[in-house]
Amino acid sequence: MNFDSDPIIAKLLGGLLPIEISDASDEVQREGQRRASVLMPLVFRAEWKVILTQRPQTMPSHAGQVAFPGGKHELGETAMQTALRETEEEVGLKNESVSILGRLPSFNATSQFRVTPFVGIINSAAEIIPDNREVADVFETPLSFLMNPENHIARDVFFGGEDHRFYDMPYHEADGTRRNIWGMTAMVIYRLYQRAYLGVYETDY
Repeated sequence: MNFDSDPIIAKLLGGLLPIEISDASDEVQREGQRRASVLMPLVFRAEWKVILTQRPQTMPSHAGQVAFPGGKHELGETAMQTALRETEEEVGLKNESVSILGRLPSFNATSQFRVTPFVGIINSAAEIIPDNREVADVFETPLSFLMNPENHIARDVFFGGEDHRFYDMPYHEADGTRRNIWGMTAMVIYRLYQRAYLGVYETDY
């Protein structure tokens, strides 16, 4: 898959870090923390779209939330290998259908995870087969919607003795289905927007 001349992909690449992690920034930073990775999958269907999943209401944690494919590292894996494995397990997209563009800085999630997000292009012909134990639904949201600041709804939260600003991205599909993109998923999207569209490269992650 060659999208080198695509101006949107070029813009995203300007905000991404190299695939390889040479500074150990994905390593755990506190006791009890675990490493995890997610993939933001992009697919071109007349326009660029982001593939997202909705977790089942029966999940013991984050039930019903919108999420990227991803999860915990297994022994011996690199951060990218985790993202690719979890993507195949959750939505059936095999490694050969994914072209990784780069990554965003690793960060400490509010849960006990040190998360590394990757961004990749999915072959539009690849079949998506959700694992219904982990995924209730798969849907696609236009990248243009997610990168539009008019769709970033600020929400201020106080925890850990500090004020924090988050951004929700409520999305209504053409059939009337409402999706609330929030939490860690929206934060990763917003950081991509900051870096690729605003040239804001925060280092305190």
